[in-house]
Amino acid sequence: MSHDNVLEVRSVWKKYCRQLKRAMWYGVCDVGRQLTGKRNNAIPAEALRPGEFYAVRNASFDLPRGQCVGLIGPNGAGKSTMLKVINGLIRPDFGEVRIRGRVGALIELGTGFNPILSGRENVYINAAVLGLKKREIDRVYDQIVDFAELGDVINDPIRTYSSGMRVRLGFSVAAHLQPDLLIMDEVLAVGDIGFRMKCFQHLNQLTEKGVSIILVTHAVGMLPRVASRVVVFDRGNIVFDGDLEQGISLYEQKLSAKIEQRAEKVSVNSQTEGAIETVETCDEHGQPKSDFRTGEKLCLRIGIRCREAIPKARINVSLSSPTTEVITTTATVQQGLRFDLNPGLHQFLLEFENLPLLVGAYFFNLSLFGEEMDDFHHRRMAVGTFRVVGVDADSGKLGNTVSGIVRIPNRWKKLEG
Repeated sequence: MSHDNVLEVRSVWKKYCRQLKRAMWYGVCDVGRQLTGKRNNAIPAEALRPGEFYAVRNASFDLPRGQCVGLIGPNGAGKSTMLKVINGLIRPDFGEVRIRGRVGALIELGTGFNPILSGRENVYINAAVLGLKKREIDRVYDQIVDFAELGDVINDPIRTYSSGMRVRLGFSVAAHLQPDLLIMDEVLAVGDIGFRMKCFQHLNQLTEKGVSIILVTHAVGMLPRVASRVVVFDRGNIVFDGDLEQGISLYEQKLSAKIEQRAEKVSVNSQTEGAIETVETCDEHGQPKSDFRTGEKLCLRIGIRCREAIPKARINVSLSSPTTEVITTTATVQQGLRFDLNPGLHQFLLEFENLPLLVGAYFFNLSLFGEEMDDFHHRRMAVGTFRVVGVDADSGKLGNTVSGIVRIPNRWKKLEG
C-alpha cells in the first residue's frame, strides 16, 4: 500500500440476494465455507447464485491523504454499499480494501445513539466504539459540545432531542475525533443553513490537517465547497473518477435520463384540443444537437398538434437541472405573443442567443394553455434534454476558474489610489 494513500479499494464486488429465505441459506453456506477455510475461486461474473445480484461491481479507487472525494450516483447505484464495505460493516465477496489509520464513520446521522442515555454519555460511548480512550475523549469533549451548540441540554436524554439536535451532535462527534479517514453519508443536506456552513468550514480544516474524507450525497451543488474530486457510481460500476465539474455533469445527465423516462410515463396527454408532440434542441442552423458550450446559441424546436382550434394559445417553458431544479422560466405571453392555432401541426422555435449555462445537464418542461389562465391543454416534462460540456472558445483558457450554474456577464476595473 502506498504511503500517500489512506484508502485503496481493489476490484471489490459485493452481491445480495432479493429473496429472504434464500439469502439466509446462502449466508449459512458462506459462513460454513469461511469456517472450513474453503475459498471461493469462481470468477465474480460467474459466481451469482439464483436470486443474487451485484450491488458493487469491480470497484477500484484510491484516496490520498488530505483529500475529500465525493461519491455520487443515482439511487441504487451502489454508493452506500461501497461505504459499508470500506467501513467494515459488510465483507466484499471479491477484492480487498486497504486502510491506513483510524476510520470514523457517519453512515446515518444519529445512528447508534442510545435514546435513554444522555448526550454526554452517548458522546463517550460513540467515541469508545471508534477505539478512543477516555483521556482522548476528555481532550475534545468540550469542542464537540460547543460545535453542536448543545451545552444546555447535553446532560438530557437523547430521546428528548429534536432531529436537528441529533444531527448536530452526530456530525460533531464524528468530525472531532480526528480519524485518518472520515466517512459520511448524506450529511450535506441536513440541518439548518448556519450549521451546514459551519460543517463545511470544519471539513476543510480537517483536510488541511491531513484527514481524508469520503462524502456520499445527492446534494451535489454543495460538493465544490469541500470536495476536489468525485467518483460516480451507476448500477454498481464506477463510471467516472476525476474532475468535480465533469463528474457532476455526468451524474446530472444520468439523472436527466431517469427523469425523462419517468416523465414520459406520467406525461399529461389527455384528449384535449391540442398536445405538445415534439421537443428537441438544435443549433443555429436547425440541426439537432444535444451537446453545447457556454456562450453558444441554443434553439428549442417545439411541435404542437391540434385536433381542434385553440384561439390565443400560450406556451410556457421552464429550464431545469436535475440537482438545482428550476433555473428560469419564459412564456410567449411575456413577449406579447398569442397564437391562433388551427387543426394540424404547428412548429415553434425558442432561441437562446448566448447560452449562459455552465457545465452540467439540463432539460425543459413545457405547458400549453389557451386564452384563460385555467384553460390548460397539455404538459410535457423533462424533454429537450441537453448538456453543456464546456465554456466557449474565448473562455477555454480559464480552466477550472469557471464553475457554478450560470455565467453572469461582468467587467473588472482597477481603481486608482
